[in-house]
This record gives sequence, C-alpha cells and structure tokens, in this order.
Amino acid sequence: MESSNTRVKRLSKLLNLNNFEQRDELEEKLENGFNMVQNRTSGLPEKESYDVLLQMAGEAKVFENITGGLLYGLLTEPQNAQKYFSILSLLARDGWFCALCNVNMILFELYPRMRPEVREQIVYFFREAIKSNVPKIDNVLINYLRNANDGSFTRSDLKETCALLSAVAGMLNDHHAWLSELKPKASLIPVTLLTFTRFICDLSSFNAFESLRTQMVNVCHWLLTERFVDCAQLGRDLVLALMRVSKIPQFAAIWKQLLYNPNKLGPNINIEELMNRMCPHTFPLYRISVAMQRKLEFIFAKVKPGTHERHLDWFKKQYLSNPEAGSLRSELVRCAIFLSCGEIPQVGQEMKAIFIASMFPQTNSIMEQQWCKLHLLWDWLCYDPANGGHVLIEPAFHVLKHLLHVQPLLANSLVDFMTRMSYELHPQLQQRIITSVTNSFKFLIDHNILGSPSVIFDNPVLQKNVRENFRDTFRGLFRPPQTMQTHSSAGGIEPGEMLLSDVEIALSESGSVVTEDVVSMDSAVVEDNGSLDEEFGLSCEEKLMTLLAAVKEEFREPIENLSGVENLDSDMRCEMMQKLLSSVFDNVSFNFCSQL
Repeated sequence: MESSNTRVKRLSKLLNLNNFEQRDELEEKLENGFNMVQNRTSGLPEKESYDVLLQMAGEAKVFENITGGLLYGLLTEPQNAQKYFSILSLLARDGWFCALCNVNMILFELYPRMRPEVREQIVYFFREAIKSNVPKIDNVLINYLRNANDGSFTRSDLKETCALLSAVAGMLNDHHAWLSELKPKASLIPVTLLTFTRFICDLSSFNAFESLRTQMVNVCHWLLTERFVDCAQLGRDLVLALMRVSKIPQFAAIWKQLLYNPNKLGPNINIEELMNRMCPHTFPLYRISVAMQRKLEFIFAKVKPGTHERHLDWFKKQYLSNPEAGSLRSELVRCAIFLSCGEIPQVGQEMKAIFIASMFPQTNSIMEQQWCKLHLLWDWLCYDPANGGHVLIEPAFHVLKHLLHVQPLLANSLVDFMTRMSYELHPQLQQRIITSVTNSFKFLIDHNILGSPSVIFDNPVLQKNVRENFRDTFRGLFRPPQTMQTHSSAGGIEPGEMLLSDVEIALSESGSVVTEDVVSMDSAVVEDNGSLDEEFGLSCEEKLMTLLAAVKEEFREPIENLSGVENLDSDMRCEMMQKLLSSVFDNVSFNFCSQL
C-alpha cells in the first residue's frame, strides 16, 4: 500500500540529475510533446507520420508541442534522429522559428547539466541544419558556442569544453561555402573570432589539444581573410583579440597586413580606424556563459556594498577556482564594463567596481593581471569624445577610486599601467592615445563624475614616482602655477604668460576636449609642479574632500552631506553632524562587541 501511494520519479533522458533534483519544467514539456507524437505515429512510416502530424498541427499550440516533441525525439533517440529531423523540416512552415526557439531554450537552461550522449545529438542537429541551410541557424549556433565560456568546468570536464569547440570548428571548416553566404555583419563571425582566439591561448599549454588549436587557428584565419569587414564589427575589441594571438604565424601575417597594407583586408580599415570604433554592447556579453551573465546582473542590480562578500565568494568558487579558468578573469572584466547597473546606477557602479577590483588579486600570473588591466582601460586608450562611449570609461574610474581605499598597491599599479601603455602600446599612435586618456579624464571632470581630480592624483597613497610620471605624460590635464610679475617688461607681456594664454585659448575654443597640439606642448611651458587644484580653482572645502579616500566607506556619505550644506543653514548642519556622530558611535560599538 505504501509503495503504491508513493509517486515514482521518472528518470531524465536529457539531464544528469541527482536523487534530490527535480525534473526541469522545460524537459517535461518537451517530453509530453514527444509522447503525443509517439501515440499518433507509432509504427507508421515517415510519409504517413508526416501526414498525421500535418493534420494535427492546425492549431498553434498543438504545432508548438509537436515541434518540441520531434526535437526531444531527435535528442534522445539517435537511431531515429534522421526521421525526426526530416519530419521537422517538412513541418517547419514558420521558417523554423518555433524549433529554433526551443533549441535556444535548451542551450540556455539545460546544456550545463546535459548528458554527454544528448550533447552529441545537439551537434548532429547543427550539422544537419547547416547542410539544409536552415534560416538563422547561425544565430542559434552562437548560443551553443557561448557554453564554452563557462568556468565551472573542472579539470576532468575540460574535455567537454574542447569537444564543443572541436564540433564548432569542424562544422565551420567543413562549410566555408555556407559561411561565405551568410548575410553581411552576421554576428556568428565576430563571436567565433572572440571565443576561438581566447581558447587558442588558453590551450597552448596542453599538448593533447594541439590539433584543436590548429582547427581554431584555421577558422580564425579564414574569417579574417575572407570576412574581415564582418570581423571589424568588433571595432577596438578586434585589436584587443588579435594582440593576444599576435605571436602565432598566421595572425602575425594578419598584423603585417593591418599595419602596412590594410586595404588588402578591407576598404578604409586600419589600426587607427579600428581603435576609434566602439565595440557594440552585444558582443562582449558572448565572452561569458548565460549563467554567469545572470549572476553578474544580479550582483550589480540587487546586491548592496557590505553584503557582497558571500556572493563574490560563491562566484569565485563556482567559476574561477580552477586553473583552467585561464583568461576568464579578463573576459569577465571586459564583459562587466558593458553590463547595466540596475535601477540604482550609483549602487550598481560601486558593486561593479568591487567585482572588477576583486579579479586582480585572484590572477594566477602577472601576465594575466596585465590583461585584466588592459581590458579595463582599453576604452580609455581609444576614447574619442566625438564618438561618445563615456559609459565605457566610467567603470575604470570607480575601480581606481575603490582600489585607492582598499588596495593602494594595486591602485598604484593601475595608474602606472595606464601611463606606460599610453606611450608603449603603439608608438606611432602615442600622441593620439595620450590625448584619448586626457579627454577621458576631462569628461569625468566636466560631468562631475570625477569631482575633484585631487581625490585621485593628490591622494597620499599614490606613490611619488607614479604621480610624477602621470603628470609628465598627461600634461593636458595640468597648467603651470600663477607667478607674480614683479617687473613690467617693455612689451607688456612676459613670454611665459603668452604661452599660458595660448593654452587657455585652445581649451576654451574646444570646450573641455584636449587636442594633440595642446598635449604635445614643450615641457618648458608646462611645469611638472603644476597642480590640478590650481587649474580648476578648487575651494578649501573641495580640497578637504581629497582626504575622503582615506576615510572608511560608512563615514563618507555623512561627511559629503555635511560639506554640501550651506554655512547659514545651522539646523541642517546640526542634523548632518548628528548623523555623522551616530555613524562613528555605531562603528565603535560594533568593533567593541566584535572583540568580546
């Protein structure tokens, strides 16, 4: 009696589930559709099965169930996969829309837990779809490839990731004609290039996967030579991707063409033009899996600073605890820049800065940390006010501000990296890059995002040599101190005053945008001891704000509120002071209790 009343749990044919996991609703929906198809077509040949299903598919809901059922049969019954695909292609009167939606849902929700034999059938489906030239199958293939960017794979599961990459590389190498016929600006091409260039480097230390690396190199080389205009959709991120693989002979040849004969690759496309183009917001998201993107969006939108530790610890354990994570940290940094910050942008920006800053100490090598820095500052090195893109430069400032407070050594390293990259990255474009970084700071200052520049560059935790190198490189941010004139010259104007006036005229004519002529002024005109405060005319109250970086986070807001109240409003100042004192006493009480 007891056993008859107990509900028997059906085994999953799609997923690897333990005894405590419930079956997925999507799988049950697909299985119910398959059972309906089986009940109506059992024992019938393919043509008669098609006729029966065609009569049933009059209603949209029934058609959706039939499509899902046929797809479920294709994945779970390899021996009948060809039959199910043929019927599916005959029934696809909607241009495969319903079937491809189901495939996308399977890739988003089920793939990480999918059985190995079912994953093989996914590959079979894509191969048949490409052969049949199914419309928009390239967009679905992107979502399949995206599952390779999941750092949760353990060492034993690295083969699964490589199997996915090998399947995609094999399909693309076997179907150059299909790739050639893809519409202009097809997203599959740049996404494939981004993914493959990353894994070409990550797998370089594994001799067992050398043939896979060769396959991926061949695909990337073909895409760059035959569909370079489509690859150029990545803009400046294409340069970033090619830098990672520049030592490989096939890519070294591409670099030579890009530097010395760019018209051979594409019309009016060169290094400077690519660096001037922003990467569309959609492409960086494909650098990570859907599950990782959802977790990051939750952290940026829902988690508040101070409660973030357990979320970041979980994320690190889930995705970054394994040595095979490789360059995933730099990919996360780049992706995080493009993700939205939720309904409260200020909190979201702070959480984004905390997350990005947490990537640097976790890196396994100095080279990996340098790549993280480059991914963070890349838009600063390429910024052009005429093209916009200010949203992409804000995160790096928030990261720097956060590091100055919690990890001064990393903050110094980041500023030093910014300075060195400005003149070492590409000597021919040195002046342009310096101008780009200068204009990035100008934008932050003009829009009150940076506030007082002294908060950063007169900060006591910034090392003297780092500060001096920064001032020497980005002269456009500084002006010489005013000197009192004790003797009037016959001409009425000192030579130094004339040159300073020229600088002011140049700045006023172009707004806050610094031109390369202003940045390249002779060092005799702009002295190293020029002060940011002197240029922007800061008051005593604003200068006091430079000390905020050394104050605990919980005290910053009360201090800022107090400094913003007018002197004449005594009641409001008293109220703000009371809040500040309450914060201090609460913190003291908490520290005392924690020691007991």
